Amino acid sequence: MQIENDNFKITNEENNLENFIQSILKELNLMEETLVVDRIEENIAVCENRKSGKIIEIDISKLPKGIKEGNVLKYEKGIYKIDIEEQKKIEERIKEKMKNIWNN
Repeated sequence: MQIENDNFKITNEENNLENFIQSILKELNLMEETLVVDRIEENIAVCENRKSGKIIEIDISKLPKGIKEGNVLKYEKGIYKIDIEEQKKIEERIKEKMKNIWNN
């Protein structure tokens, strides 16, 4: 199949390639995200991207069982995983900040 107009032609193969490239780019972007579960509303986990502050909603069926508020998520090999190591680092930073607030 070809789509034509005066300026360009797009073949089905080119369109498939573009879709494939966009899919890969989306996966790469997800892999770079660190998400924190802010809250769970019914079957949706409302998560905050730690870098951008952007809020995203993820169906909990796509998340590990037992997911809860405060969990840190990483996207690896097509699935979300709880990043316990990063979660501990964040919790320690919060404890330090709270300690500094109460000591001043």
